[in-house]
Amino acid sequence: PGADTSADEPALALEPDREEARPAPLTAGDVIRALQFPDSAEDTEGVRALHRALEDHELARLIRAAQDVLTLLSQEGVYMDDLEPDAIQASAWRLFAAGSRGEAIAAVGAIRDRAPLGIAAARMREDAIFRDAAHHFLRAFDRSFQNFEKAASDAEIADLAQTRTARAFMLCGRVAGVFD
Repeated sequence: PGADTSADEPALALEPDREEARPAPLTAGDVIRALQFPDSAEDTEGVRALHRALEDHELARLIRAAQDVLTLLSQEGVYMDDLEPDAIQASAWRLFAAGSRGEAIAAVGAIRDRAPLGIAAARMREDAIFRDAAHHFLRAFDRSFQNFEKAASDAEIADLAQTRTARAFMLCGRVAGVFD
């Protein structure tokens, strides 16, 4: 009685090792891959990146908002893989992230195909659900891109600009007048 036996007792593994509990930080490549969305259930890299990105609160918000907009646009036959945005200099994206608007960032609205623009514009005017989803998505993309841009190389920004999520942003942003 009264003897200290704690040295003889094995440590209980009730709490995970702090190093093991923290997943590795998301790389720019992970973010880009997640915002492209997996091509299929067999796209294990895309699925892995998407799951990792969904663990980040801000990215999860953007991914859900993007999924909503992509789903609504697909109901009208508008698919991001069919859109071919103009090439955009990373400097224009960086100006956008810094809060510039108007002529300085007009190139970011790189979707020029009239048919998808017309469909999206009609949905913005006539469909309150689409309009709300699109505005929520635009805000989420803006916030997430500001954080991404800070550490991204020009090449990573160019890669992100080719994702389905960025194409949806360009399309909805053009319709909403974000780049005017």
